Amino acid sequence: MICNPTKTELIVFGNPNQECIDITLDKTVVSAKKTMKVLGIIFDNQLSWRENTSKILSKCSSVAYSIRLLNRILPRHLHRQVIYSHFISHLTYGSPIWGKCISGKQISKLSSCLNKTLRQHCFDFTRSLHNSELYAQARIRSLKSQILIQDAKCLYRTVTQCSSFELAQRLTAQSSFSSRYPGRITFVDYGRRRVSRNSFVNRAKKINESIPFEWLDLTPRTFEVHLKRAIPMNIQ
Repeated sequence: MICNPTKTELIVFGNPNQECIDITLDKTVVSAKKTMKVLGIIFDNQLSWRENTSKILSKCSSVAYSIRLLNRILPRHLHRQVIYSHFISHLTYGSPIWGKCISGKQISKLSSCLNKTLRQHCFDFTRSLHNSELYAQARIRSLKSQILIQDAKCLYRTVTQCSSFELAQRLTAQSSFSSRYPGRITFVDYGRRRVSRNSFVNRAKKINESIPFEWLDLTPRTFEVHLKRAIPMNIQ
């Protein structure tokens, strides 16, 4: 690979009090940045995800106005499709990366943004519906439910269809198959390394514990159907 200094960015994750780091590539000085965008996801040097959350809220707020106007003229099933394709797609983009790492306050802001749009969809302008009733009437899941489903699908693909041999080997080496519940898998990590709140395998363990059925031998389509039936729509 040939490094292009003019397109190279540098970010250092760690101590916020550390001095700024510069590197020189082909006589071009590259200074460390506090944030970096990778495929539309904003990483900050403390992995707090504040910048990324602000970007998601800004994007969803700009889309919400158009959704509100379309609410007057579209049938419910078409309006729901618009919400999924132009609102929720932005709201949950990259959630397998940041979903389990953001703070409760950030989750609350994103959930409020979703709930506001769903109340428009259900014509609940007086906020008479409880959140659980709102999700049931709109037939759209809560933010935490959607994040859990995305995480579970990502775990399934990693274990059963992973194209990265090294990643699959590492995951398998730190897992064991349960003899008490055939078809279930148990993840164990004895290391101390952490990325944000959990190590990769410990995070996989928590996701696996939230899947209440045997899934290793299921096809992708069957797994998704079982998953949507098993995971509650309203997870707070």
